Amino acid sequence: MTDMTDITTDYFFRQQTKAAWVPFIRAFVAEIAQTAGEAGADSFLRQIGKRLAADYPLAQYNSIDELERSMNVVLQELQWGWLRIQVLDSSLMLKHGAFPLPSYGNEQQQRFEARLFSALLEGLYQSWLLALGGKPDVQVRVKTAEAGGVFEFVYGKSRLAHSGRSPGFL
Repeated sequence: MTDMTDITTDYFFRQQTKAAWVPFIRAFVAEIAQTAGEAGADSFLRQIGKRLAADYPLAQYNSIDELERSMNVVLQELQWGWLRIQVLDSSLMLKHGAFPLPSYGNEQQQRFEARLFSALLEGLYQSWLLALGGKPDVQVRVKTAEAGGVFEFVYGKSRLAHSGRSPGFL
């Protein structure tokens, strides 16, 4: 995990904080959660992720490495951290580090924001993969979203893990 921590530390060190937006984003996220509830907030942020995927389409790719590079180009433009993709037997593991939580330094608020913003990233990744030829019944789901750590997402069908069939995720 040291490699991931080093990548995250380096990323934060190089970034400029958009301080003017931080209070707005904190208030926005808190209001969404309070007004819509947990499920409603997740759904709303997932939809925002889908909209962002449409606004920032990915270049076509010929390999997982090219897909990862294409995603990282957009993430770097948005200053949203970095991504690594790992191919598993029946799925892809998407590891997203250095997502800029607006309450950086406030652990309790960051845990809350990590959970909410993981829904936004689910929508973003799901829509990108679908636009590139992914199957609608194959989903991106958050595995872990811990503040200060790497967010992990799985793209695949859980029932394929035990079927012996090819993953067929793209």
